Amino acid sequence: MSTVASADVALAPKDLLESVKRVVSEPPLSLNIDQQDRGTLVTGWKRYDGEWHILHHWQERTRFRIDVSPDFSEPTSRSRLSVVAETEQRANEGQRWDREPRVPRPARAESVLKSIVDRVQRPAAS
Repeated sequence: MSTVASADVALAPKDLLESVKRVVSEPPLSLNIDQQDRGTLVTGWKRYDGEWHILHHWQERTRFRIDVSPDFSEPTSRSRLSVVAETEQRANEGQRWDREPRVPRPARAESVLKSIVDRVQRPAAS
């Protein structure tokens, strides 16, 4: 199961990237941007309740890699937006975080993508 969510957006790549940075840092996402390299952003970690196991929820945290790339056919006016979720887990506070590829969280990537696309494509308020 893939943890990648993507969509085509009718904005130039540079404009989309600036909009994504704004949307990601504002509510409801309120994520820090820890890294930026050209068209790629990596957010800070967001905590989640993980799977129920032996009388408690495991702790999970997910960060998102957001890629903005030019559309092949219309590179100056359209873009491809992709969101990848990277999740780590641990049983209890104080333990080391472990990357867990067997626990994909595609709904998290889809949710972040939807939040970004909805806010970017919404007409600006007058």
